[in-house]
Amino acid sequence: MKLKFIPTKIFRETPKVTFFDAGLGASNGCDVVIHSEEAISPPDDFKVEQYYVHNHQTDHNLVITGERTFVLINPEWDEPHHVIYLNRSMGALEIPIGTYHRSISGKEGSIVLNQSIRDKFFDPNKEFIPQKLDQISLIKARKTPPVYWVWENDQIKRVGFNPLEREIKIPS
Repeated sequence: MKLKFIPTKIFRETPKVTFFDAGLGASNGCDVVIHSEEAISPPDDFKVEQYYVHNHQTDHNLVITGERTFVLINPEWDEPHHVIYLNRSMGALEIPIGTYHRSISGKEGSIVLNQSIRDKFFDPNKEFIPQKLDQISLIKARKTPPVYWVWENDQIKRVGFNPLEREIKIPS
C-alpha cells in the first residue's frame, strides 16, 4: 500500500494571504473538523486508544490551520502502521476505506477540511462510531514499528525506523 497525498495548487500568495485550490473532483462530502487546542479524535476511552474506520467513505484530509498527526492502522497493508505529521503543504492525506485512523492536534489546535468520497451505502450514524483495536490482527498491526511521514525541505519524506539497527532510514 502506498499512501497518497493529493496536492493543492497555490494561485497566489502575499505576506498575509494565501489563495489556493483545494478541490477534489470526485468528492461528494465536505466536512470541517475543528480541534480547539490539544485534542484527539476519537478521544481515548479510559486510556485505551480508539479509532474511526469507514466502510463507505474514503477521506481526503487537508490541514487548513495548525498541524495534525494522523495514525493509520491497516493489517492488510505490507506496512500496517503509519504516523503522518500532516501540514497544509503536504496536501490532502487519503485514508482508504477499511483503515483505522485517529488524529491528534498540537497545543494550538487545528482545522482540517475533509473532502470525502462516499458510496451509496454511506450512513453517518454508522460511519463515525469509535472503535477499539480488539482483534489480534489490529493489535499486531499497531505494535508494528510505524512508518513516519514528515514535511522536510519542501517535500514529503517517508521515514522508517528499525529498532534493531537503531538508526533512521530515509528512502531516496
